[in-house]
Parts: sequence; C-alpha cells; structure tokens
Amino acid sequence: MKNSSPRPIITLLSDFGSLYPSQMKGAILSRTRDAVLVDIAHDLPPQDVRAGAFVLMAAARHFPAGTVHLAVVDPGVGTDRLGIVVEGGGHLFVGPDNGLLIPAAKSIGEPAAWMIAGSLFEGAAPTFAGRDVFAPVAAALASGREPGSFGPRVAATDLDIGSAEISGEGMVAEVLYVDGFGNVITNATEIPWKGLILDGRRLSRARTYAEAEPDEPLITIGSHGFAEIAVNGGSAKDLFGLDPGDRILLERGNCSE
Repeated sequence: MKNSSPRPIITLLSDFGSLYPSQMKGAILSRTRDAVLVDIAHDLPPQDVRAGAFVLMAAARHFPAGTVHLAVVDPGVGTDRLGIVVEGGGHLFVGPDNGLLIPAAKSIGEPAAWMIAGSLFEGAAPTFAGRDVFAPVAAALASGREPGSFGPRVAATDLDIGSAEISGEGMVAEVLYVDGFGNVITNATEIPWKGLILDGRRLSRARTYAEAEPDEPLITIGSHGFAEIAVNGGSAKDLFGLDPGDRILLERGNCSE
C-alpha cells in the first residue's frame, strides 16, 4: 500500500558556505531518506548569531507546522555551551543554545526547550556539532522522536534583537542583516515620517522599491515586517557602507505628514 503520509520537512540554516552543509544533509539522509531538505541560507556572516536569528525568524513562519529547523551559527562549538531542541507553535528547532533559535520559536508560539545530552553523541567531532549532533537529532525528530527524549527541560538562551529608539529628532536603529541585493534591514518596525536622512542623504518612505527614482535611496517596511533601507536598482550597503551590528541615526527630514 502506498504511504500517503506527508514527507517530513527539515530546513537548514548556517554560516558554513558551500561545503559543510552537504555533510549535514548526508547525516540526515543516512537516517531518514524520505526527508524534504530545504536550504534557508548558508551564506550568513560568519559567527553572526544575531543575523542568523533574524533570518531564521523571517523564514521559519512560512513553513507548515511539524517542520524541523536545523540552524547552526555556533561560535562556541566545542565548548560547554548546550545543544538544544526547542518547540514553538508546532515547529521544532535544533541547534546551539546561544540565542539563535528562540526568536524564531517565539515568533510562532510559546517556546519550550530541552537539552541534548552530550553522552548520546560520544565520539562526535568537537568542531562539527552540526553534522555529528544536530543533524542526527533533526533526523530523529523528523522521524517522530519526542524532543524531551534527548535530555531534560532547560531555560534556553534568548536573544533580544532590540527595537529602534524614536525621538522628536529621529530614530536610532541597528542593522540586523544585509540581503543579497544590498538592502539593509534594521530592527525598526515602523517608519514614523515620510522622509528620513541618513548620512546627509534623504530616504523617501516608500511602499515598494519602484516608487523611488532609479538609484534613489529609500526606506520601506519589507516583507519580513522590519524597516529596510534600499536603493532602487542599487545597493544600500555599498552606498552607505553598512554591515550587521552597525547602529545608525536616521534623522527626521524637513517634511510634513
């Protein structure tokens, strides 16, 4: 009889580049060959946990309940930092306990976390928990294993991406992520005025990129729900020289609502 049950979905996110994700996929498929593997991103800024948390949060909500999200941005690999499984809103997240997973889980539901006991994976390479610990756990979860079976309940490390500070003079925000188009995504969730000024350049508040003139900088609320600085047909990263973690002052422009 043909099995009509849906195939399990496992997403993968890392700062590993092109080589190492294939080894995680091999470890998963060696244990559950029918899994659907979906790459979220592997080109994150190296060791940038905050950028990874944002990207995971932006992507995870678009997958169906029951999805297992394997995420590894792990500057503390090989140390005594915990590996964890987190459940939130019917999704499962696997990775290091460094704040990477919780923002995404919280954006979907109320998170609960369990430790991955190290004794279950003796002989794992100390520098590649993604392949030798987290991938096998993700495969087991996709096959129906309960998250609490790997270890005791723990209070997971959270990561606060913060929020923009708004005053009468303008808005101070932090760059969370720069996408492949050079769009600079901030931790602001609103654009209080029609015009803002960044480094002496006016940013028009726009609904979409094409509302600006070619090569004109703009600010818009992106599909992820955060304010992003963009250039129509160009790169805001190149124009303003911004990177994740930078704090920026967006001055209020001289225009009325």
